[in-house]
Amino acid sequence: MQRKLFSAVLWLCVLAGPSLAADLALILDTRAQGDRRSAVAFDPGAALEQAGFEVVAPEGEGIAPLRAAALDLEARITAGEVARLVILAAGEMAGDGQDSWLLPEGVGTVSRLRIGAAGLSVNALSAIAGAVEGPAVLVLAPEEGEAAGAGLIPGLSGFSEVPGVTYAIGPRKGIAALLGGPLLAPGTSFAGVARAAPDGVILSGNLSGEMGLMGPGPDMVPEAQLAEAREDGFWQAVETLDTVAAYDAYIAAYPEGRYLGEAQERRDWLRDAPEREARAAEEALDLTRADRRDVQRWLAVLGFYERGIDGIFGRGTRGAIADWQEQAGVAPTGYLDRNDLARLRADATARQREIEEEERRQQMQEERRDRAYWRDTGRGEDEAGLRAYLDRYPEGLFAETARARLDEIEEARRDEADRAARADWQAAREANTAEAYAAFLRDHPESRFAEEARARLDEIEQGRAENEAIAQAREEEKIYAGAEVVRILIERRLAQVGAEPGPVDGRFTEETRAAIRRFQRHRGLPVTGHVSQATAAALMGMR
Repeated sequence: MQRKLFSAVLWLCVLAGPSLAADLALILDTRAQGDRRSAVAFDPGAALEQAGFEVVAPEGEGIAPLRAAALDLEARITAGEVARLVILAAGEMAGDGQDSWLLPEGVGTVSRLRIGAAGLSVNALSAIAGAVEGPAVLVLAPEEGEAAGAGLIPGLSGFSEVPGVTYAIGPRKGIAALLGGPLLAPGTSFAGVARAAPDGVILSGNLSGEMGLMGPGPDMVPEAQLAEAREDGFWQAVETLDTVAAYDAYIAAYPEGRYLGEAQERRDWLRDAPEREARAAEEALDLTRADRRDVQRWLAVLGFYERGIDGIFGRGTRGAIADWQEQAGVAPTGYLDRNDLARLRADATARQREIEEEERRQQMQEERRDRAYWRDTGRGEDEAGLRAYLDRYPEGLFAETARARLDEIEEARRDEADRAARADWQAAREANTAEAYAAFLRDHPESRFAEEARARLDEIEQGRAENEAIAQAREEEKIYAGAEVVRILIERRLAQVGAEPGPVDGRFTEETRAAIRRFQRHRGLPVTGHVSQATAAALMGMR
């Protein structure tokens, strides 16, 4: 049974002495309304009457007698006619986590909106008890049934405590034992009643160690023992309610309490319960990798997902699902159940249709602009218009036509340039000079004759350089190898290095010139066949 924690603030009140006001007990037992025999085993009025209380038990069926009795009690308290008070509410209850309502027999199924009219508020009974000057006890014997409809939880599901009021909660059997034992025993403090409470009965609220329902308690409980009893009572209430809010309240009240570890562990487990349930619901769908990719695509269509469509539900996908759930007005768990999956598919399908329709409209508008611009640029009649159109609409309706026309223009331009280049090339070949080839390359650097022109120019310039080098070497030979004795030495040196100069006779024959060239080529010198200064130095061992 789910319940919401009521506050467990413990109040110590020193009650006033006897007065002329009455000790009153209001018995609200809804089971007695439908079948008197079912209440025979539970007769709290007898014990209360024996203890000197005036017992009021409304008769009749439905909520009206219960509400009338509560209103009459409230009036008597306001008039100061009640000294001590016991309110006992027993029967089927349902709540919304903030309040619970006692429901009459045969009420049927009620929703959150109807329960206020169909039942009697426990918060209201608590407030009535809190208005009494003397001791006040609210006893609750909740039962679960099938009356709880939409938005409600069966049984006792939270209510608000009022300072000064003692609360006892438990099953009928336990409540009967409480009334027949410690609660109505003279001289028993509320703290003593809490210690002696039957199994299954929880006391909270005013647990004074000095006063009880029947007067001052003879046992002055030590503060340490009373604090321990208070914590025990609080913990019992928390365990009974078993909600995250209950354990949070205990942890806040007792940050170093004896039950701190248990409270934290149970709270964390309950806090994860919604996610566990949501995960289990998604696992029951048995989604394949393809199904998961569909989910990611649907989320992307709806604008919640921007990552890869890989069928892997990582943090990004879970966050996208939670964002969509929050917008859709359902619990943002990040997991999908069957209803979520169907709604997500429907939302994405509808949105995809909207996107496709919008794209169709935009495409039609773009095509109209495309056609208008083609018309404004002269329908491609000149090169400038064609290039302007392709610049704006490179993939436009008329892009292929525009490129074909530009190709024709370029081809015609190339043909004209080729004719001019051919004529100039013929003239350069006839002239066959470096100047003619250089002029041709300036005018036609990319023509199909440009490569041949560069080769001819290189040949001419290389020939010029070689001739100049030979002429210079010839002049230097006159200086460094003009004497016969020097020529003989050079021929010997050529023979020593294996250049094969022929007879060593001081005469530079063609065979000698060939040997000189072989030597120059081997030593990386300009190949002239004449003994230049550098060649003479290399041969004579100057370097």
